[in-house]
Amino acid sequence: MVSYFRFPHLFLILLTCITITPLAVFAQSTPPSGVIISPDTPGKVEETIPQPSPTIPPTPPIPTVPILPSLPQENLPDTAFPSGESFFVKEIQVQGYSVLKDEIIKLKQPLENKNITFEQLLQLRSQITKLYVDNGYITSGAFIPNNQDIANGIVQIQVIEGELEGITILGLERLQPGYVRSRIERLAGKPLNQKRLEQALQLLQIDPVIERVNAELTAGSTPGSNILQVKITESPGFHAGITFANNQSPSVGSKQGSVFIAHDNFLGFGDKFSGEYAFTEGLDNYNVGYSFPFNALDGTIGVRYSNSGSRIIESKFRDLDIRSAAETLSFNLRQPLIHTPNNEFALGLAFDLRKSQTFILNDIPFSFTPGPEDGKSKVTVIRFSQDWLQRNTNSVLAARSQFSFGIDAIDATVNDSGTDGRFFSWVGQFQWVQRLSPRILMLSKVNTQLTPNSLLSLEKISLGGVDTVRGYRQNQVVADNGVVGGVEVRIPLTSSVETFQLIPFFDMGTAWNNGGISADLQTIASLGLGVNWQPFSGLVLRADYGIPFIDTSDRGTSLQDNGFNFSVRYQPF
Repeated sequence: MVSYFRFPHLFLILLTCITITPLAVFAQSTPPSGVIISPDTPGKVEETIPQPSPTIPPTPPIPTVPILPSLPQENLPDTAFPSGESFFVKEIQVQGYSVLKDEIIKLKQPLENKNITFEQLLQLRSQITKLYVDNGYITSGAFIPNNQDIANGIVQIQVIEGELEGITILGLERLQPGYVRSRIERLAGKPLNQKRLEQALQLLQIDPVIERVNAELTAGSTPGSNILQVKITESPGFHAGITFANNQSPSVGSKQGSVFIAHDNFLGFGDKFSGEYAFTEGLDNYNVGYSFPFNALDGTIGVRYSNSGSRIIESKFRDLDIRSAAETLSFNLRQPLIHTPNNEFALGLAFDLRKSQTFILNDIPFSFTPGPEDGKSKVTVIRFSQDWLQRNTNSVLAARSQFSFGIDAIDATVNDSGTDGRFFSWVGQFQWVQRLSPRILMLSKVNTQLTPNSLLSLEKISLGGVDTVRGYRQNQVVADNGVVGGVEVRIPLTSSVETFQLIPFFDMGTAWNNGGISADLQTIASLGLGVNWQPFSGLVLRADYGIPFIDTSDRGTSLQDNGFNFSVRYQPF
């Protein structure tokens, strides 16, 4: 008698490029209104937002040849399993399986300690194979070994669990093969599971260093073994550009120019380098950063340094020659614990060293706010963060929680005024992006900072400006605690959703201090309209006009003070 066992004969995974545009949620900005200290973003939610009409490249053709051949025929002796006759089976031993234990036991138990036919045994074998296939183990299956002695009532069924014999990686130019291989092997263990393998390839597809992934699974040298051939098209790693915007405080000159460079794959293993220099009439600021992955789950270690010097240029303060200098050195570690194409949860730990000093009459140290000594502030901060992300084709939800602990270490500012470098604060951020129609997006965001302490200006939250409440000048309100949020709708007016967008928005924020000190203005809100125009690839022009609901006493004559914000960004690379 002859029986046959065949694995699924064809399996091909082809992933097409998904166009995803990164957008950053508003950042926490901390400088006080009169004296500018280098902006910092200790709690920042950065997200990838699905475009209303993503461009999907054509799917690569499917091979016409079988990929996984059949197993050899099984020649079972007639004497072992009498045809058409029943025989007593005391126990069915299923060997070689490492998953689906309970399900397999449930399938075989009804056939034990009773008379069965060979056809029932073949049916059980097929049920076990189907169980594997239905659970994504499509290169695994069961068969009945030859030459069994069933006189003792024991029948054996052998399971061959599929596995990767090897991974062949093609198309790499700068990226190291180990970067790709480790991320596939993390999910494609034994037994090989189609769903987990697809997940690994999808994670590669949305990796910024990779533009496109094509993969093909072929038969290996032994039954159940497979070879995965992956063809990678790398994304351009180098980016550079310039921006011009009125996004700084008018105190130091609102119109800011900047030049930036970045590389997403600096040394070839997914490490990132970035640098930027920005300047206004009264401000010079530069920052550099570097991070690298240290495991296949995209855990990263990074370092960032920023340095700024500023002077007040407003006419009513110009004769006082007020200036400031600030530095930040930050070390950070981030480790995703859940990392799938649609969900992510990560923990982060950072160690920040920040200092600033203010001067009057150009070089005389002077304190403008409570806490600093001779205008000098230093904080040593440990930050613990939690990030959560959930996305699909129609929406993105992102949240971040961050606890900051200012400690008395490394010459941090400590005094008896109640305002120093010893503090605790919590920052909570949330963003929701929802597709309202195939072409229209809605973006909502909320940022909160709460603390029981009176903070140095380095750690305060600020409201006002293009990133928080439009229609007001940058850093209109600076305080210990604050809640700010906004909602905007992006409506394309041309056939291409990216070419010209109309953006109505509403922003609102409130802030307050601790220790009996109250901000001059606690709540600000605005309603307005923005436009975003991309005349050609690489050039983006943005303008916003906000109508303030609550008037301020210190409104000046700049474009910001009159509700206008603009930005021009050109990124040829």
